[in-house]
Amino acid sequence: MCLSGKLFGKMWSLVPRPSIRSKSPHMTVFGFGADLPQTNDYKLVRLVYHKNDMVGYNKYSGLPEIEIYSINSGVWRRVVGFEIQHCIVEIMSSPVFVNGFVHWIIYDYVANGGRRRILIMTFNIANEVFGEIMLPDAIIGGTMTSLLVTLFEESLAIVRYGMRMGMYGYFCQVWVMKQYGVSESWNRLCHINLVAGFKKVV
Repeated sequence: MCLSGKLFGKMWSLVPRPSIRSKSPHMTVFGFGADLPQTNDYKLVRLVYHKNDMVGYNKYSGLPEIEIYSINSGVWRRVVGFEIQHCIVEIMSSPVFVNGFVHWIIYDYVANGGRRRILIMTFNIANEVFGEIMLPDAIIGGTMTSLLVTLFEESLAIVRYGMRMGMYGYFCQVWVMKQYGVSESWNRLCHINLVAGFKKVV
């Protein structure tokens, strides 16, 4: 279990202070996973986005600083050479570890007309390489704050929550990737119409 946040205080601090320390306004995003087959190690990846002059979701849209903590080594080390153009919304930064990869819901802007595109950013815990997975066409242009990346029966899954068009009430969908890494294998497992909304998916 990996816990982070101000509420836990120093007594829960089993990991040394990160090497990247910013005094300016910033947003920190974490990911946690295990590389058991190769190195029998647990790793914590930390992305630090610095605030810019923009507003809304774009206020943390610059290139993040990246560092990794390894349980085996006991130290933080910086990662360079990755130009991550994607952005993460702070309230939606909860990741999931599946198939050796950490996954986050992220967004970027397609060059053609500046259209927002939602997708999944991945981080290979063993090789320490970032990648991406495309979402189903029905989701890719939706609202980012209505999505949650999660695990369903050992498979990567997306929970989508939103308001029904032209009708009173809300809906909840669960999408499952049947073959990991293959975007065409996304399958909508269920669609549930809701009379009232809900605040959190557990």
